[in-house]
Amino acid sequence: MSIWNHLPMFTKNKGQTIAKNLLFIFLFLFTYSLGVLLFSWLNSDGPINYVLVFSHLILLLLYGAFIFILIRFPKILDGSDFNLKAHHEKQNKYEKTGLSETFSLELKDKLEDLMDANKLYLNHDVRLDHIADLLDISRHHASQVINENFGLSFYDFINSYRINDAKTKLTNGFENSSESISDIAYQCGFNNRVSFYKAFKKVTGTTPTAFMVKAA
Repeated sequence: MSIWNHLPMFTKNKGQTIAKNLLFIFLFLFTYSLGVLLFSWLNSDGPINYVLVFSHLILLLLYGAFIFILIRFPKILDGSDFNLKAHHEKQNKYEKTGLSETFSLELKDKLEDLMDANKLYLNHDVRLDHIADLLDISRHHASQVINENFGLSFYDFINSYRINDAKTKLTNGFENSSESISDIAYQCGFNNRVSFYKAFKKVTGTTPTAFMVKAA
């Protein structure tokens, strides 16, 4: 096992950052260079080698400046500044994916046709991979089509269709039927009453019961 694994700065903790490692390295180099410089002065029997002294002073100044910057600007030590994943999330998620705007719109229309004609949302186990297969594109591109054209995540997109279906059922003789709200939820693709209520309120801003009262 490497000795670095025993050092706090080099552990593989989630909070480890590149900046902390750099600070540790530069502190080590600073101390080492200072030690070499002092050793050279104290053990010099002849004339002082000013070239050596000057070069070490330059190194010390560079190391000192870098350490000062790290300490002066503590946010540099924040792992989020060096988190590559966070960095990419700040950029356009789908930049340079090869999916043109025109093709994306074509896929949008095709997806809407599939949702309206095949009612994919009624499938309780529908997944993004299923959508991707039907559109004959990658899973990543399927997500892009939904996000860019509808401004929704995959599940919110599916649930929007389910809720629209549920709204139709709830306002078309539901009160006079023997069906329960749980029955409606299941018929529209939800696996349980809780997820249905949560999605319904997210889409409509109200509960199924309040929606029926208002629609009556």
